[in-house]
Amino acid sequence: MRRVILILIACFLLLAAVVVSWSLIRPSDWIVSRVSRVDPRVVFRVETPEHVIALTIDDGPHPDVTLGILRVLRANETRATFFIIGSNAEAYPELIDSIRADGHELANHLYTDRLSARLSDEEFLDELRRTDALIEPLGSPRWCRPGSGVITSRMADIMVREGYTPVAATAYPMDLHAGVGMSAKQFLDNVRPGAILVLHDGGPDRAETVDVLERVLPRIREMGYRATTLTELSNLGRMTGNDRVNAGMMGRVSSPPNPGK
Repeated sequence: MRRVILILIACFLLLAAVVVSWSLIRPSDWIVSRVSRVDPRVVFRVETPEHVIALTIDDGPHPDVTLGILRVLRANETRATFFIIGSNAEAYPELIDSIRADGHELANHLYTDRLSARLSDEEFLDELRRTDALIEPLGSPRWCRPGSGVITSRMADIMVREGYTPVAATAYPMDLHAGVGMSAKQFLDNVRPGAILVLHDGGPDRAETVDVLERVLPRIREMGYRATTLTELSNLGRMTGNDRVNAGMMGRVSSPPNPGK
């Protein structure tokens, strides 16, 4: 009898672990809406009925992966927001030029690839400003996603004071922890109006991102969605009525980036 009870307890704990893990991978709209209320300055998604998502790419640029990502985006007539690590921008300025030349948006991912929540206020501000000077984000708003995606109120204070909008994501990205098939499935499972989704650029260990994009971008179109930059998604969320419809139509018929890039 005791053994049966222990087995039942073990099964319950395993089931609980699976449920918790899945909730992290595919959080419900209810969870996202509650979390986003903790600090309304942090963007988790955009409220819009349009079938549009923001595609965000973290941790670039890097010669092993960035050019492949740009190739796939170009082939699928898709624009994205690249959250740039300052030290990588400094090492590969030509890739920053390529990203911008293809019509994509540059955003701030601080200067080093580490958990930003561990930085002091002075270190955080220094990394934010150093990266800002390297990527020179154009227009407004300017977006920042700190390293590892963890955002505290203290960090949000600094970002907002520096003219940045803090950005998280609608779902925890799994592309660093799973193969191409699972990563693509997790990405597609979280496609919904106004979602902000994440994939990763970087060194050779991030090469699967190119394969994931090759799978998900055509599928997104089949689902009746399109992927674009954070700024365009944000603008759609602020629009109403005919303005929003017209903007959506313009996005669908716009010319693709120059294939010669």
